[in-house]
Amino acid sequence: MKIGLLALPAMLIGAIPALADPPSVPAIGAIQSDFDDFGPAVQSLTLPSGRVVHYTDTGEAGGRTVLFIGGTGTSARAAGMTDFLKTLRQQLKLRFITVERNGFGDTVFKPDWGFADYAGEVRAVLDHLAVKRFAGVAISGGGPYMAAVAGAMPERLISVHMLATAATSAGSARCKVSLEQATAGVRSSVQNPQSWWAFPANSPTFRIPGFSDRAYEEGARTFFIRGQMGDPTPEAAEMLRYCGPAPDVSKVTAPVHIYQGGADPLVKIDQAEYWRSHYPNVASFRVFPGEAHDVQYRHWDQVLIELAGFTDQSVICEAGKARAVAKAEAEGLVAKGATLGICAWSRR
Repeated sequence: MKIGLLALPAMLIGAIPALADPPSVPAIGAIQSDFDDFGPAVQSLTLPSGRVVHYTDTGEAGGRTVLFIGGTGTSARAAGMTDFLKTLRQQLKLRFITVERNGFGDTVFKPDWGFADYAGEVRAVLDHLAVKRFAGVAISGGGPYMAAVAGAMPERLISVHMLATAATSAGSARCKVSLEQATAGVRSSVQNPQSWWAFPANSPTFRIPGFSDRAYEEGARTFFIRGQMGDPTPEAAEMLRYCGPAPDVSKVTAPVHIYQGGADPLVKIDQAEYWRSHYPNVASFRVFPGEAHDVQYRHWDQVLIELAGFTDQSVICEAGKARAVAKAEAEGLVAKGATLGICAWSRR
């Protein structure tokens, strides 16, 4: 039964505080005229063959263009998972372009599609956008695709950044199964984006507000967005594609930067060593002791400044302030208590 104010005992009525005056509202001032964005929209490009390629472009003008290739099972909007440092990316004027892979997100699955096909689709998108030169950054399972692009367009590369990137491996047990068997093996994880993007409880990604939710949404987009209802076939085909052969990178003269977690259980250090032994011009090879398969996110601030060309500097946090200093100086400061990356990483 609903009890009205008059039904309350008089002694309780006297205990009810009077309503406070509403807080004063400051003058609004100028109101925005344009929409804020939700991140770059997925665009499409129809090739002469009739194949429809999907891509995103953050569109910043006047800076450096970066081809972003996400890990296995990611869509054209995967670069948005790095927007926890969007302010820094925009400050550095880095324009990110992502070209979606076969069967993921909005892109229809095509049997017998391979690394060379991806390099051709990337070339078509870059030509369409009038991009002549670019830096490339690849995460995890995006590694062989970056190698294919680099090998196909070495003259257009500014630099290559390989972050915990898988290499091809013909000797793996997964290479001895059929597409049907591989499909059955990945079905349950593909159809559960929370499982697909599950990081261990001690992952530094949990310090990023909303990161896990953004990752789950990325998985849902990759495997469900156009009604494919979690079809695991494209992911199974990608897993078998990693059996090789590996793209040839012998003609890549651009500097290559390799990041690897020393305790990565998914992409182990032998795969980083593979890339170091095959790229002709490895400018840096960093192994972070104790770090796992999230090293690419934990050190994304450092990756960004290197993508912008500041390869002689390191991002550190000292006395609650983040700054970039010469690498030799950073080593001394870290030894005295500074931490790598922006200060948010060191907050608990």
